[in-house]
Amino acid sequence: MLITMQLTSAQKNLQQQIEHAINHGKLNDAHLLLVSNINNTPNDHFSYFLLAQINIAANDNSKAHKLLNKAISIDPMPLYFAHLAKLAVLSGKLLDAQQAINKAVKHTQFNAIECDLIANVLTRLGHYQLALEWQLQAHQHAPTNPQMSYNLAVAYKIMGQFNDAVQLLHSLIKQHPQHFQAHYSLAELNDNQQAKQHLQLLLGLTEYAKTPIQQQFLHHAIALNYEHCTDYKQAFTHFNTSKKLIYQNVKYNAQAHREFCRQLIALSDDYRPQINHNNFAPLFIVGMPRSGTTLMEKIINQSTHVQGVGELNDIAQLCQGNNTQLLNSSVINAVYKNSELTTQLAQYQQRITQLVDPQLRSCDKQPFNFYYIDLILAAFPSAKIICMQRGEKDSCIANFRQLYNPASPFHHYSYNLNNIKNFYEDCGDLIEHFTNKYPDNVITIKYEELVTNPIASTQQVYAFCDLTWQEQCLDFYKQHSPSATASKVQVRQPLNNKAIDYWQHYGFAL
Repeated sequence: MLITMQLTSAQKNLQQQIEHAINHGKLNDAHLLLVSNINNTPNDHFSYFLLAQINIAANDNSKAHKLLNKAISIDPMPLYFAHLAKLAVLSGKLLDAQQAINKAVKHTQFNAIECDLIANVLTRLGHYQLALEWQLQAHQHAPTNPQMSYNLAVAYKIMGQFNDAVQLLHSLIKQHPQHFQAHYSLAELNDNQQAKQHLQLLLGLTEYAKTPIQQQFLHHAIALNYEHCTDYKQAFTHFNTSKKLIYQNVKYNAQAHREFCRQLIALSDDYRPQINHNNFAPLFIVGMPRSGTTLMEKIINQSTHVQGVGELNDIAQLCQGNNTQLLNSSVINAVYKNSELTTQLAQYQQRITQLVDPQLRSCDKQPFNFYYIDLILAAFPSAKIICMQRGEKDSCIANFRQLYNPASPFHHYSYNLNNIKNFYEDCGDLIEHFTNKYPDNVITIKYEELVTNPIASTQQVYAFCDLTWQEQCLDFYKQHSPSATASKVQVRQPLNNKAIDYWQHYGFAL
C-alpha cells in the first residue's frame, strides 16, 4: 500500500541543493553528490528520485524513467508516481501516465508545486474536472504564487467558469502588473467596456515587456482589446507585432510543407494495409485549426451515444514514436513502412477504454489527425472521420488572430499570412484526397453550411456516423462540458453566423 511522504529536513535541504544545481547548470556536481549518497546508502530512494530529475534536466528521459522505477521499487511514494506520470506524458507513453497518476491521486499530502504537477498531467490526459480540483489545492497551498493563480484561472476557463477566471486574473494582475500571460488570458474574456479600461493599463506596460514571449502576450492582449472596441486597424497592428516577434524564431518552410503533403498523398495512393476486422468505431474531427472543429465536437458530443475525449495527441505520438515534435519526409516514410504500426495503434484503443464508458463511442477532435487518416483507418476500419472546412479568408484571419504556443511545430505556419494561406491550401488538398479515397469513412463539412443550415448539416453528420439524430445536439452551448481549445468562449454561445465573413474587418490586410 502506498503511503504519503513527509520530507525530513535533510531531504528538503538535499532537494534544494539539487534544484539549485539544476537551475545553474551544475548537473555533474549534483550527479556526483547523489551517486555518493547511493553508494553509502544503497536503499536511498530519495536520492534515486532526485537523480531522475538530474537526468530529465539532461534530456535523458530513458535513464530518468529507470531511476524513478528504482525509487518506487524501494519505497512506492505517491510523489514518485506523480513524477513518473509526468515523465510518461513527456515521452508520449500515455497509458503508463494514466496508470501512474491513478496511484498518485489516491493521496492528498502534496505541496503546491506537486499538486500543480498532478493537475498538469491530468489536463494532458483529458481529465479536466479532476485537474481543476488539484489546481484548486495547489492554489490553496500557495495563494500568493502567481503561476498557481494563473494555472487555476486557465483551469476555470477550460471548465467554462469565466466569472471565477476573471476575478482571479484581476487579482493576479493587481499583485503582478507585469504578468503578461495573465493580461492576455483576461483580454480573451473582456467586453467592450472592460476592454477600454484594460487598454489604458496595457499601453502603459509596453516598455516592461522585454522578451519575445512577454511582448507576444502583451501585444496580443492589446490587439484583442482593440477588437472588442471595434478598432480593427489598431488590432491588426498589434496582432502583426505579436506574430513578427515569434516569426523570427520559428523555422517554418511553406514550400517544404507543400512538398511533404504531396509526398503524403503519393504514399497514400500506394498504401494497401492488411485487412483488419477490428470493429472499434471511434469518431475523429479534423481540419485546419479555427475551422469549426470544436463546434462540431460539441454537437457530436451531445449524442447520448458519444463521449468526448478532447484533443488527444496519442495518434501522432504512436505514429511518430520518438519524433513527436517533428513531421517531415523521412518521418512519414518510416511511418508508412512500419509493419507494426497497426499493432502499436491498438494502444490508442486501450487508452480510450480508460477514458470512455464501454457503452459509448469516443470523439477525438485533435485537428492535425488529418495527417494520419490512412493509418487511423488501417487500425480502425470502422472509424468515422469528420473533416471541417471553412472559407479561406476567414480561416487565414482566424489563425492570424490566434496566439499559439511557439513550442508547437504544428502551428509554426500561423505567424505569417502568406504561410497561413499556403497551409490552408495544403490542408484542403489532403482533406480532398482522403475524402475521395474513403467515402464511407471520411466526410467533409463546411463550417458556413453548418451554422446557416444546422438541422440539415447535423442530420447529415449524425447519419454518416451511424448515430440517431437528436434535436438536442444544437443545445450544446447549454452544457458545462470542458473545452481546452481556442474556441472555449465561442462554443458556450448558441449557434450563430457571426464569424462568417469576419475577415472583412481585416480586408485591408489581405
